[in-house]
Amino acid sequence: MRIYPPAESTELSTTDGHVDDFGRFFNELRSRWVKVERLQEYDESDFEGYRAFKNGDFATARKLVQEMVRGQQEIYTLARQRGISMVRVRICDLPLSSYLVNYEIPAYLADIECGEDIRFVDSRDIRQLLSDSGISDYVLYDDTRVVALIYDEATARVREARLVDSPALVAKYAELSDELIERSVPMLESPIYRSVI
Repeated sequence: MRIYPPAESTELSTTDGHVDDFGRFFNELRSRWVKVERLQEYDESDFEGYRAFKNGDFATARKLVQEMVRGQQEIYTLARQRGISMVRVRICDLPLSSYLVNYEIPAYLADIECGEDIRFVDSRDIRQLLSDSGISDYVLYDDTRVVALIYDEATARVREARLVDSPALVAKYAELSDELIERSVPMLESPIYRSVI
């Protein structure tokens, strides 16, 4: 059953590609946060590290993106204090994009240092699941709400964010999240990651 983009949802406000309610939703967390990432590049032109990546200065991009992740300690501290599980599932198209190799994977290494469980799955291994669900990027909060991120594929920028809070539909996203977690591999153990280090 296709659940993306969600039929039952409320549009959320965004500013410069960021969901305005992210901080509030995160502060209300009690058990788990699951983020699924499907696009193979996101336009982050407002960040100096991304601009360095686009200019081919991968060393500077890596340094800046890792500093940015490590600078979000309040998020990771809150997660540790509350025992919140933070899981990010990266759906990978092979061969990996330059963005993933030179920008996102360095960010993931810092995320792992900070306590996030980053997991990789080859899109070919979940082809049927992707087709059946239509899934792309979303964030699951405590199995009680989902924020589906709808991207403009031409620009790789967030076009809209939709809040899903219907218990029946959220349950489908939670079930999908569990399946993606089960079928993925921790990044550092993944043959996808090992092929580029």
